[in-house]
Amino acid sequence: MGVEGYTIDSAHYTLSSPADSQIHGHTYVVSVEVEGDVDESTGFVVNFEELRRVISETLRAWDHKLIVPRKDLQSLEIRGPFRVEIKVIDAPFPTAEYISTMLAQELYSKLGGSKIVRVKIYEGKEQYVVVEYP
Repeated sequence: MGVEGYTIDSAHYTLSSPADSQIHGHTYVVSVEVEGDVDESTGFVVNFEELRRVISETLRAWDHKLIVPRKDLQSLEIRGPFRVEIKVIDAPFPTAEYISTMLAQELYSKLGGSKIVRVKIYEGKEQYVVVEYP
């Protein structure tokens, strides 16, 4: 079972790729699949309404944020007449691979930790990452 078409607009930089070391943004398109046994008392793997609520709640913490690895926080300086909200991640780089992994882990936990969660993230129109957890 799954849902598609969620979006988050976030900025990041990727120091492991010189071409992507400049802060830049993406509209990430997120799809989520959940695999598990059907609960005989409800007939669902997960109720779609509950899944949508959990995904929306989780993505709010990532939307319109600058995604920064924890290791970079001490050297980060951003100033201006604007608000800066930072999403700190415990990963070496804020790549689509790590972002999707962290989202899959968060969703797995919020869904009770008993179902396989697959997250597919498009970074642009033609490139994507698929991560399964656990």
